[in-house]
Amino acid sequence: MPNKKGGKKFKKGKKQSFHSKAMIYKDPKEDQEYGKVIRAMGNGRFDIQCFDGKNRIGILAGNMRKKVWVNKDDIILFSKWEFTTEDDKCSIIHKYDRDESRKLQRDGEFPDFITLDEENDFTTDNMIQFDYGGKESSSSEDEDEEADEEEEEKKNEEIDLDDI
Repeated sequence: MPNKKGGKKFKKGKKQSFHSKAMIYKDPKEDQEYGKVIRAMGNGRFDIQCFDGKNRIGILAGNMRKKVWVNKDDIILFSKWEFTTEDDKCSIIHKYDRDESRKLQRDGEFPDFITLDEENDFTTDNMIQFDYGGKESSSSEDEDEEADEEEEEKKNEEIDLDDI
């Protein structure tokens, strides 16, 4: 059937659906666990801080390559490798966005010692304040009087130097 509405971009919209995704939880039978990406090491490999207390190297699953971009501090779901004797490698099988990771934390899926970086609240206690040379309104009268006195002293000194 020919396209009567326009070009190639018209066809792209048909594939997109706007329904809500189902939440993906870990499956203990499949040896899955949650983790947080510490750093990207290149070639689809990531250093992961696992929520079971270990650090592992996570390799991005083939169906996620070039489709899902994993960054530092992202919450992910990974599957441990059963076919190796070492327990330091895993496959990243899902990336959670911020809303999903908050929902997982509310549901009690994460341990208590895990804090998400989005929860940082900025208070004025630790803020640095800069003085740009402006006069404060409360003590401006005192400063004006001091400035006038300094100007009078300078004039008196100039007169004394001229007399000599």
